[in-house]
Amino acid sequence: MPSVALVLGSGGARGNVHIGVIQALQEQGFDIVSISGCSMGAAVGGMFAAGKLDEFTSWITGLSRFDVLRLVDMSLLSMGIIQGEKVFAKLEEIVGDIHIEDLPVRYTAVATDLVKQQEVWFQSGPLLEAIRASVAVPGLIMPVRERHRFLVDGGLLNPVPISPTVADQADLIVAVNLNGQSKHQRTVQRPDLNRDGASDEWIMPDAVKAGEPMSNHMKWSKVDMFDRCFETMQATLAKYKSAGYEPDVEVRIDSSACGSQEFHRAAEMIELGRKATLKALQYEELL
Repeated sequence: MPSVALVLGSGGARGNVHIGVIQALQEQGFDIVSISGCSMGAAVGGMFAAGKLDEFTSWITGLSRFDVLRLVDMSLLSMGIIQGEKVFAKLEEIVGDIHIEDLPVRYTAVATDLVKQQEVWFQSGPLLEAIRASVAVPGLIMPVRERHRFLVDGGLLNPVPISPTVADQADLIVAVNLNGQSKHQRTVQRPDLNRDGASDEWIMPDAVKAGEPMSNHMKWSKVDMFDRCFETMQATLAKYKSAGYEPDVEVRIDSSACGSQEFHRAAEMIELGRKATLKALQYEELL
């Protein structure tokens, strides 16, 4: 089976889908040789690269709704509602103090520098510091402040960071887009599949949904509204970014599959990721 450069996109709690994607790829014999991720994609990808995905999965699938609420440590500062110290204490317990350059898998965490208004690629240095910068959703999770940089969620500029993997020595680039829109299918020309030499239109498979839709929009809270604004921006950015660097396989998850803070639904999202990956691989005739 081919080697894979895996791109794990931004999407809050939907990012637990990435665990199922990795499981499905490994079960099918694919060799994941590099990972690029932002936000939750950086977190899951980092756990995998460090060889700690099983421990991380065991922890996050055991979280109830109440457990998730207990992990929320409110901040008194205006730059973020959540400090994130409780979560990162647990991640440190799982993964320890490890540096990116010491990982057995090539790894890139993508963040955004608000001072220079540009992407920041973490390819060396402490793994948890890179993840912390990449997951800092503006206005929600405390940003990482340095002397010359102000770092927040990489999804602000590149929600599906394919570009860091382009130079990697892999047979395939597999990208996971957590902000898919199932109601807006797109057609692509696949003349290579037409034996008569004519150009046929093929419909890209719908973004895969979970069994339980996100709550009705008439009942959205302020946080829900913020999430949807951020997700709408990310969905548009992902389209433009993928036009420049198109993956060989795209796993698309509908943005309504799970609310960005519904981390208690991890097991459901993992299973969704497994199914969506198998569907995407079958569509590309790789299985």
